[in-house]
Amino acid sequence: MTLRPSNADPRRRPTPRNRRQLSSSAAASPGQLATTLSTILLLLQTIAPPSAVSAYHRAPCTTTSIRRQFQYSECYAPSLNPDLFLREASFVMAHDAATGYLPLSTKDSNEALANHAAMSQQEAYSSSNSWKAISKDFLALYGKTQVGTVYDQLNHGARALDLRPKLYTNGTIGFHHGSLIDIPLSSITLGNLLEDAKQWCKDNPKELVIIFHSKMVHEAGYNGLASQVYMETTDDGYDAANNNNDANQDLDDMFYDDALQQNYYNDDQANQDDNVNNDNSNNDDNDQSASYSYYYNGIAALRGVYENHGVPYYPCEKLGNLTVGEAMDLADLTKLGGKGYLLAVDRHDMYASLCGKANRAQYSLVTCYSSHYATNDNNVQAQQHNAESNSQSYMQCTDRKGTGQAKLNALRSYVKASTNNEPTDNSNELGPPADYLTYPFNQIQGFWQVDASSVQVGLMHESTLLDDNRVSQVNAEMVRMAYNNEFDSVSIFSMDNVALNGNAMFSVLRNQCDQSAISNDDDGLHACGQQLVMPQMNVSTTLPIFWNVVLFVIYGALAAMVLVMLVQAFRMRNKELRDQNSLICSGSIIT
Repeated sequence: MTLRPSNADPRRRPTPRNRRQLSSSAAASPGQLATTLSTILLLLQTIAPPSAVSAYHRAPCTTTSIRRQFQYSECYAPSLNPDLFLREASFVMAHDAATGYLPLSTKDSNEALANHAAMSQQEAYSSSNSWKAISKDFLALYGKTQVGTVYDQLNHGARALDLRPKLYTNGTIGFHHGSLIDIPLSSITLGNLLEDAKQWCKDNPKELVIIFHSKMVHEAGYNGLASQVYMETTDDGYDAANNNNDANQDLDDMFYDDALQQNYYNDDQANQDDNVNNDNSNNDDNDQSASYSYYYNGIAALRGVYENHGVPYYPCEKLGNLTVGEAMDLADLTKLGGKGYLLAVDRHDMYASLCGKANRAQYSLVTCYSSHYATNDNNVQAQQHNAESNSQSYMQCTDRKGTGQAKLNALRSYVKASTNNEPTDNSNELGPPADYLTYPFNQIQGFWQVDASSVQVGLMHESTLLDDNRVSQVNAEMVRMAYNNEFDSVSIFSMDNVALNGNAMFSVLRNQCDQSAISNDDDGLHACGQQLVMPQMNVSTTLPIFWNVVLFVIYGALAAMVLVMLVQAFRMRNKELRDQNSLICSGSIIT
């Protein structure tokens, strides 16, 4: 059992007064020095993780940049409180996790970018053909939001994975990021991604990981998703989903004629009755517990992949009133021959929609680049800076000394509204959901959104979403907000580039009071929330040391070449001058 002073909290920073007292007492006498050293030893022991409780230890935990993101030593974080309602538990979600499998470089992207950058600003905004100058490969590079596999992302603090499935005509399930970006099947498929996630759960068997689907598409378009498949199931959760199979009926109404849809349903129901009668007559003895339901084509394909890989897959209704402990029981992979806790959820509708309030208000989105100024007072200083510097007419999040601060303030207001506003189920309004049975989770989108204009300006700056995230230091700002309790509650916090300070956000959320298994223990010795120090985050906007060395060598070589050329040119010039001033007389040179 770790020893702790009765009046000290783990990892609490000593006040300046305490530090002065330690210094003066250490200089006073050997006896006081011994006492001071003993006190320091006890204080150091308080940052050691409690060894008697279930916990997560990040491995490897060798580099300083990783260790300093955790509020306890040894990259330790306590386990989730099993008695906490799942909708009240906090998870870091890797936004568009499958993009981590996209390569960091693409062929022909430099030429495409050069062609686009050569266009004038007016042409870039007004020309309908400007996108044609940019290769699809480079668009994929710009749209990459994560680094590394899902195993890496989970190791960087993510406990939820945002996946956008794409069903191909051959039955394979891949991923996409918007209408213009597909993650190649050669890079990753759903089955391969699940194996990466299962391996991490095997290596970290005390952590719960949730996969969230949304925005499913089909290679053949809408018609590929609209068809339904009649399937057998023995899971009551799937039956419940079938009763509410069309949670996004409003979206369906945009495409279906009501009469045609009713006829389609009647035909399906007739076929269903015939199939049920046939099945009952042939399998009365073997399938007494089986039930049958219609599933959209995409959901049926997803179910097949999850069953083949031994991962539970449930509709949203299954999770509405569960505690963390009950959800972990559903996610227990040992029941399917694996190890750890992993499950996937969606609405089981046509689009495999998100199990929660997305908080993506179309007319309130905060992009990294915009061509106009907002009218709030926070942007006055940014406008003055822009006018004085005679820079472009758009704001950019990467301009940290100017318009970037206004951008960051706008994003801060956006994410706070996502959780602090009055509850509402209106998808066009920010705020937590009012009906937690329909929306078990509330998403906070703590990243820069994109639109056509912001993407074009970003490409003109030779930037990417990962670069925008890194230079603007948005992840560090989100961690500070969470640590300072600026959010009323956090359900799932979606982040780009979890490799940068993702563990810091994970540590802050997990160590919030009431979140972990140790924050409310009986002995009262374990601190939580702001009683713990804020993680020390990586906020560097510079390139890694390796690339700095490479650039130094390249620029040094270029400088040396220029210097050699100048010396040679100077020598040739002097030689020509001497030749011009020389006379040849009787075979001799006279200068």
